[in-house]
Amino acid sequence: MTAFRDLGLSPEIQLALDELGYEQPTAIQEQAIPELLAGHDVIGQAQTGTGKTAAFGLPLLQYLDPGSDEVQAIVLTPTRELCIQVTQALRAYAEHLDVEIVAVFGGAPIRSQQAQLRQGAQVVVATVGRMKDLMSRQSLVLTSARYVVLDEADEMLDLGFIEDVERILRMCPSGRQTGLFSATIPPPVARLAEQYMYDPVTIRVTPKQLTVDAIEQAYVEVPGKQKTDRLVDVLRAEEPEQAIIFCRTKIGTARLDRTLRDRGLNVKALHGDMTQGARDGVMISFKEHRLPLLVATDVAARGLDIEHVTHVINYDVPDTTDGYVHRIGRTGRVGRTGRAITFVTPSQRREVSRIEREAKVSIGAWEPPEERLEHAPRPRRRAEAEREAPVNGAVKLFVNRGRRSGIAEQDLRWALNEGAVIPDEAIEAIRVLERFSFVELDAEHAERAVERLDGTKLKGRQLRVELARG
Repeated sequence: MTAFRDLGLSPEIQLALDELGYEQPTAIQEQAIPELLAGHDVIGQAQTGTGKTAAFGLPLLQYLDPGSDEVQAIVLTPTRELCIQVTQALRAYAEHLDVEIVAVFGGAPIRSQQAQLRQGAQVVVATVGRMKDLMSRQSLVLTSARYVVLDEADEMLDLGFIEDVERILRMCPSGRQTGLFSATIPPPVARLAEQYMYDPVTIRVTPKQLTVDAIEQAYVEVPGKQKTDRLVDVLRAEEPEQAIIFCRTKIGTARLDRTLRDRGLNVKALHGDMTQGARDGVMISFKEHRLPLLVATDVAARGLDIEHVTHVINYDVPDTTDGYVHRIGRTGRVGRTGRAITFVTPSQRREVSRIEREAKVSIGAWEPPEERLEHAPRPRRRAEAEREAPVNGAVKLFVNRGRRSGIAEQDLRWALNEGAVIPDEAIEAIRVLERFSFVELDAEHAERAVERLDGTKLKGRQLRVELARG
């Protein structure tokens, strides 16, 4: 598997990626970064949430000359929200570079943005309208902008910005390098690429499929004033090995962090108002499995690719379906089944239906684990087992842990081999389900397995091993 270290990025950028927890690139990053570093124009077709910002942002930063205060790179975005998001990501990647990244967008005072540009900026991330406005006022000159990115080009088309984008591109040097990233490539966007890009390399990434098999999804409907109490109830019922709890705002994240700690939960926050050192410390604790609960904003959690996150909890409903998919995709990694639980107020109940429809998923009402386990076979007492002869000489054992606890077939096999000294040939079958498992052994070894394993720990969780009922 390719690592970021294999892509030829500078030591300063690689250090920032290490601190952010970036290890393996996504498909779009793995394919686009080498092409952009080689100087090629790139058309990247990939869905939101696939890592496009790093795909174009890391080569962009490597391209810059920190000794020049001129605008050397621009990123055009369709919306204010995306402009801010891209800017924050680029600043995180440029943590150890001496460069200035300025965001300019409508809805904010243009004078303060003009002042920022006068102080010098190597990178400008902009909405189309505000960039056009600043250029008309001679506050933004693009004669040195030799790296240009169009992010979410299809959205620019939908919003009617394509003609303005063309005007901006005509003001950039003809020898520029251009990246165009878009979820879809409708004909007008294709024509734009043909006219304004030079022999581009086209990269298409199949969108990540969201499957109910990989991620169990549920919602909790609760009045707004009772959300925190209900969250504590859910956390205590679910007992997540590790969970990310997403909030919409930095203030909300900090407030929920304090409340949960006051309730005795081992939790830390991750948001943009924290110092870089504090954020690093939280990320390291979470990655090293020393911290079970993380409360975070979407932007702060960017780059957290943790394999053992068992739960994602949307304390605040994501603004978009793409945001929902991106959040819950942080669980269910490496073949494990993860759980995603979304809190909604009664007035937000229709948001669940919208997400189900747009993401083509099923989100049911949350049930406590004990209710979900009602269908599980009841472990029988040993005296009962003695009255029933084993079928085909095999005895079935019930184990109270399954995929939810990070248990896989090889873990149970190891426990049987090493802990109970059961030879492989005595093990007929192992079936790992979400919250419990079954092991079939020959009758001769079943009693030993129960005696040796019942009450012991596997992966930090106590095992209950009993003879299963029929």
